[in-house]
Amino acid sequence: MPDLTTPLGRARAHAYALVAEHAGINLVWRNLHRLSDRAYRSSQPTPGQLRRRIRRLGLRTVVCLRGFSEDSPLSLLEREVCAKEGCALEVYKMHSRKIPSGAIIRGARDLLERIEYPALFHCKSGADRVGLFSTLYLHFEEGVPLAETRQLRFFPYGHVSGAKAGLLDHFFACYQAEHAAHGTPFLEWVDRMDPQELRDSFRPHPLWSLVFDKVLQRE
Repeated sequence: MPDLTTPLGRARAHAYALVAEHAGINLVWRNLHRLSDRAYRSSQPTPGQLRRRIRRLGLRTVVCLRGFSEDSPLSLLEREVCAKEGCALEVYKMHSRKIPSGAIIRGARDLLERIEYPALFHCKSGADRVGLFSTLYLHFEEGVPLAETRQLRFFPYGHVSGAKAGLLDHFFACYQAEHAAHGTPFLEWVDRMDPQELRDSFRPHPLWSLVFDKVLQRE
């Protein structure tokens, strides 16, 4: 755990945040987008970016979907910024390469219901996990039909349906097929669907998987 009380410890923490945690890429590509008058989505912000966004957007809550360890340098810096700015920080771990369980979907809904807005949702690259969470936000909080949320797209978010993260597209496509055939409500379906069965029926493209999962090391 880095010591943020010393100049050397802080320098090391910021260096790690910029290099090892992909935050450096976000100096160029922030992937910040407005979802509504009270919610935004983005990639992992640097501590400086986060501070400016809290002030400029009047954020009351930041939701980190990465679930990294509490002693991670970037986690410590993010908690520090939120605490100093009087902004709540919620950490809710989601996955981009797993079918979300009914418990994960319901937990996300409950989180969205209890947090204070305006809010910023972020993951690492701002493409996959935050795309899933933003879809749920628009559906549960804004009443947008799932088929119309359009949060899992290559442009402008960088989500690639042909890579392993395409499991998320497959998840929603399977629900839409079920809903079209039987009119099944979303939460009823997620409680009884079989995540492993859905996973086994999905085939990512080998090239996209190589680029995004191995080379770019998407989480």
